[in-house]
Amino acid sequence: MAVDDRTRMQFEFIEMLLAYEGQVTNQRLREKFGVTSVQASRILSSYRETYSHNTQPLLGQGRGRYAPTARFKPEVAQLSIEGYFRSVGARLDHVVVEDTQKDFTNVDPALFRMIHSAMNHRHAVRILYRSMNHPDGLERVVHPQAFVFAGRRWHLRAFDESTAEHRDFNLARIWQAESASKNTDTPIDADWEERVHLELRTHPSLTPGQQLLIRDELFKGAIGRRVTTRRALIRYVLRDMEVAEDPKIQQPPEYQLYLHRIEPAEFVA
Repeated sequence: MAVDDRTRMQFEFIEMLLAYEGQVTNQRLREKFGVTSVQASRILSSYRETYSHNTQPLLGQGRGRYAPTARFKPEVAQLSIEGYFRSVGARLDHVVVEDTQKDFTNVDPALFRMIHSAMNHRHAVRILYRSMNHPDGLERVVHPQAFVFAGRRWHLRAFDESTAEHRDFNLARIWQAESASKNTDTPIDADWEERVHLELRTHPSLTPGQQLLIRDELFKGAIGRRVTTRRALIRYVLRDMEVAEDPKIQQPPEYQLYLHRIEPAEFVA
């Protein structure tokens, strides 16, 4: 069935929720598209009439809630983690934007759905995690906390029971996932909770003219720039912005900025 652009966007959103969250609700459509409850019901009804094999009512949870059927097959959406986050996040209208960042994370929607649900309900998940040291995978019980997009990969920030540490797990290397019982309470992730200021400066190996160029380009002519982030995400921010941590070793042209210092976000100059 041919659908117009507006309907396609609505149907794509429905399929993303069905695939990656395991349900779509009247409320999510109202929030996403700024429509009334009646209009949201019409959108859902139109989708269900068009692709009747894809949804089933969620019984016992009120009206306007639907889950994917066992025969669910996306008819409009191209499923990907990048597409899911783009669909549920903010959209840019009336401006042409071309994004050069490419998401290389290949994650099965059912696996993501399991982790997403565990995160929402603060449950644990037993995963088989593959790494360069253990390419066949090691079993771990983790407490999912947040999803992080780091350059070209999606990561899962989670507490790992086996190491008793909060760690980052590459989503594409989580090979299996199933619900699990918590063997311990989830401790506070201090590095995640703490926000810090990264003081960035132009690389000292640049010529004065080059430094002025970079300052005008990135700092509005100032001597440096302050970027605020979570302490747990410092390495991702520095990597994404190509900031040298050791300017004696990490040299231009690959690095045009360097990390001058790190300060607590509460610091007042």
